[in-house]
Amino acid sequence: MRKYLFAILLTYYYSSFSQVKKVVYYNENQKEISETDFFKQKNNQRNLDIYFENDSLVSSFLVTRKNHGQLNDIELKSLNDYLYHNSEATNELTILVYYPGKDRCNGMERISTWNIFDGDYLRKLKKINSYDHFWIYKSDENLKYYHPKQVKWQSDQNQLVEKMFFKFHYPCFSFVILNKKGKYLSYFGEFSKNTVWELSKEFTEMNP
Repeated sequence: MRKYLFAILLTYYYSSFSQVKKVVYYNENQKEISETDFFKQKNNQRNLDIYFENDSLVSSFLVTRKNHGQLNDIELKSLNDYLYHNSEATNELTILVYYPGKDRCNGMERISTWNIFDGDYLRKLKKINSYDHFWIYKSDENLKYYHPKQVKWQSDQNQLVEKMFFKFHYPCFSFVILNKKGKYLSYFGEFSKNTVWELSKEFTEMNP
């Protein structure tokens, strides 16, 4: 009996040991680094830590939250065709607030008190620059808690917005600010109305 019990415990031990997954860490430049350096470089103001897992490996990435880029002519036309129905932007800025679907950050099941739905949000944006504002979602799970009667949420058809700006699923929400020439600023993860105001002003000053 003791031998039988020992065999069971030994089998459990090796089974548990074999299930331990390797964990690799990458910095903001996607260069592999040590676990110590990963958590030393982690800074919620500057980057997000996101994780991907398969049967044998956990990949841990630091992702820069604020990014600048430029759409090419084909990408800009595709985006304008989707947003403006085969037309072009007339205002100086195009602002996209993006909901990637339910996750641990945005998964509450009550009406959101997020201040981006405050009445002064769009009014103050107008003082910074002329704009068109779009609310884009990938999945509508839990979207009912984010004021669909107040703002017009629209589906990201063929994941066009996701493919252009959002390589990973970033927690909560993200946003993008673009000008008519296709230059853009993207910001990944949780943010407030103040973040949009500040970065809209910064983007306008950088791209007069």
